[in-house]
Amino acid sequence: MYLSRKEIFDSFSLEGKTAIVTGIGPGIGAHVAWAYGICGAKVVLAARSEQLSNEIADKIRGEGGQALAVKCDVGQKEDIEHLLAETRSAFGDVDVLFNNATAVNTRDAMFDQTDDDWLDCVNVNLLAPYRLSKAVIPAMKEKRSGSIINVLTTAGHLVLPPLLAYGATKAGLAHMTRYLAKECGPWGIRVNNLCPGTTTPEGSPASEATGAIAGTIPGVPMNRVGAAHEYLAVALLLASEAATYTTGMTFFVDGGRVNTMGGPAYSTPDGQRPGQ
Repeated sequence: MYLSRKEIFDSFSLEGKTAIVTGIGPGIGAHVAWAYGICGAKVVLAARSEQLSNEIADKIRGEGGQALAVKCDVGQKEDIEHLLAETRSAFGDVDVLFNNATAVNTRDAMFDQTDDDWLDCVNVNLLAPYRLSKAVIPAMKEKRSGSIINVLTTAGHLVLPPLLAYGATKAGLAHMTRYLAKECGPWGIRVNNLCPGTTTPEGSPASEATGAIAGTIPGVPMNRVGAAHEYLAVALLLASEAATYTTGMTFFVDGGRVNTMGGPAYSTPDGQRPGQ
């Protein structure tokens, strides 16, 4: 029996679902929260700063959706407890958890990273997704449905000095996803990874990139930086009922960087090797 056009389209709807999106900044988190909201989900936007979260929540409500901004540092256990309490009070149990909040070590040299640098990365990149997942999974088990999406980094798959603490903790998150997928699969709960490449809010071609961003492009076959909206297809798919048999996977949306080993692209459309 083939699905009808309406059944196919409806399977991508988020109507009636409650979603938490952490790490609301001008990039992926903001775009995903907005997309979830206008596609029918009741969205809770969690970030250390409330300004952008409130702006996006207002925009979602302006489109007839439901949204709540909560000030939250996911590296703090008490903040996570507050976030969950606010979510349940406003919208009930969580159906979709999008773990996007990230801590990045900023030292120029690998061995200049301090214990505090490491602890920040561990708390935000590993412990926070675990705490949030642990808190929402019981209700998902009762419903026999739910989706957890963990946001990774290419630095968790490639060696990109000096991003040791950042890359190592995100690599740990990737493996935690597989553990959770194995444990929660019998209840219909899906746990997957989304691994973005270097991103700017609007994206940029190689000719316009500068600084550290420009340095990443020779390893990207598509020869440009990603735009935040280019992750929405995967983020919406994994949150929806269209992906009910998909779990334990890592989806790379990085212009081909990781799966082509990060080396320079062979040539550009004008026939020149990058850098020539």
